[in-house]
Amino acid sequence: MWIGSLLVISSLMALVPDQVGAAREAMILAARRLFNVSANGGAIVAVLFGVFAILAHPAVMRHGWMHVKLALVVVMLICHVMLYRRITALADDPGAATRGQFSMIHGVVSLLLLAILALVILKPF
Repeated sequence: MWIGSLLVISSLMALVPDQVGAAREAMILAARRLFNVSANGGAIVAVLFGVFAILAHPAVMRHGWMHVKLALVVVMLICHVMLYRRITALADDPGAATRGQFSMIHGVVSLLLLAILALVILKPF
């Protein structure tokens, strides 16, 4: 839910700089609502379940891949905050955020998702 929301919101927001007037405002409002409910809620649930999973099986912290995975989750949280800041900047100043910024966030989130999944499935080290 968390990562899917970030991907949808970043794709939606990449379209906003091309819009004007009511359409622009509606897209920003939709992105904010989706961010506040799905992205924030999903992040909270993901982090809490991650903490509970580690507490249930603390031996997993002996594996190097888990440390890398947790570092990537921290980077994902940073992307989460960056996306929020870009949305608020775009709402306040139409020239503050560009299509490229949202596309870059989308790409980084996608790569992080793939890297985290690869670590969890392959457990390389």
